[in-house]
Amino acid sequence: MLMKHCFVSHNANDLCFSFSNSKFNLASCPKKPPRLTCVVNVGFQDIAEVIHNKVLIAAGTSAVIGQLSKPFTSVVLYGKNLDFRSVFQAGGFPSTHSSSVVAAATAIAFERGFADSIFGLTVVYAGLIMYDAQGVRREVGKHAKVLNKLTANARRSEVMSLKGNESNKALTSEEISEEIAPPLKESIGHTEVEVIAGALFGFLVTLSVYSLM
Repeated sequence: MLMKHCFVSHNANDLCFSFSNSKFNLASCPKKPPRLTCVVNVGFQDIAEVIHNKVLIAAGTSAVIGQLSKPFTSVVLYGKNLDFRSVFQAGGFPSTHSSSVVAAATAIAFERGFADSIFGLTVVYAGLIMYDAQGVRREVGKHAKVLNKLTANARRSEVMSLKGNESNKALTSEEISEEIAPPLKESIGHTEVEVIAGALFGFLVTLSVYSLM
């Protein structure tokens, strides 16, 4: 006889079957998994695989090289003093935002093909980033320049009013100077030339990455 014993548990949560004989023994009692569990199993090998991600390498390399070159391009192209703090600032030549997104889009095109939907998504994303760099962010920089001039004029008028004992005007200018200090950042956006140069730079960096790796 194949089955000697059969026990069925009619519990509301568990259903357990137990079969036993001399040649066949099966016990199955499913357990409920815990409701709130989060298992993170990431090994060193998974993290090390990031160095083989050509999309990240191309985008990161173009951004780093672009930022490191800004102190020197500001001296050569714009006649400014050498200031290494521009490495950590936005604006300037080239546009690292443009170079990063174009590098990522180019790398995805090489990886997945130009007909892939993800490549189309990155192209749209890159277009928006470059448009905002020479549009909205550039206008913000212009507004900051105007506000800084108004603040400087307010401070000068404050000094003159203090000398002339004009207390009411001094109070108004003091409130304005405290409201907008310190000076706003003027180098935020990019010109069309800086955006195009950043896009070409990102494309060339991606070609170099794929030729070397």
